[in-house]
Amino acid sequence: MISNVTVHNNPAKFLSNYTFEIKFECLEQLTQELEFKLVYVGDAKEDKQDQVLDVVVIDAVAPGTYKFVFEAPPPDPKKLPNDSDVDVSVILLLALYRNQEFARVGYYVFTEYDDPELRENPPVKVDFEKLNRNIAVDEPRVTTFPIIWDEQQPTDQLVFAELTEEEKKMAETNEELEICHSLENVNCANDTPSESTDTKITNEPMASTELKTINEPIEPSNSMD
Repeated sequence: MISNVTVHNNPAKFLSNYTFEIKFECLEQLTQELEFKLVYVGDAKEDKQDQVLDVVVIDAVAPGTYKFVFEAPPPDPKKLPNDSDVDVSVILLLALYRNQEFARVGYYVFTEYDDPELRENPPVKVDFEKLNRNIAVDEPRVTTFPIIWDEQQPTDQLVFAELTEEEKKMAETNEELEICHSLENVNCANDTPSESTDTKITNEPMASTELKTINEPIEPSNSMD
């Protein structure tokens, strides 16, 4: 579980590296690696614009508290929308185990030109070298997801083949006879009991949990279009 993220080098030039200090807790012994990804969302409507800036892989860890520094390069400007409307974007920190995402921390990234004149009259073609970025560190969006960790499936479960139609009819007949013989002063002329009660056991996955009293997943504003 990610317990804290500190963003360094902020604000900074758009083409500067990203530096995150990540603290996480492990409650049980893990048998496989943890994976952390830093993703820059270039366009809210096009996943193809997303760029994985870097990936950090951590060997299986024992229970305890851990901390590391994640430094990643900036997004490639050649893969970003080349228009003047680049004022808001999103940076995502993803945590995965066995290729399953279990936590996500998202931040809005506000960009603007360092030159006041360029802010008033931005060029048609974006000049990324003159852009500054500012990560909204005070408003992170944290979401957790239920996953299968190291739970092993039992190997001693009995597996029953599906009954044929004839076997199903025989089973239903035997069940009705047993019901009739076990009850007193009951008219068993009917083929089936007058009422039946079904008990259903469900094992539904837990809904995603929003932390820090933030109820909405992070979404770039329409200015990204």
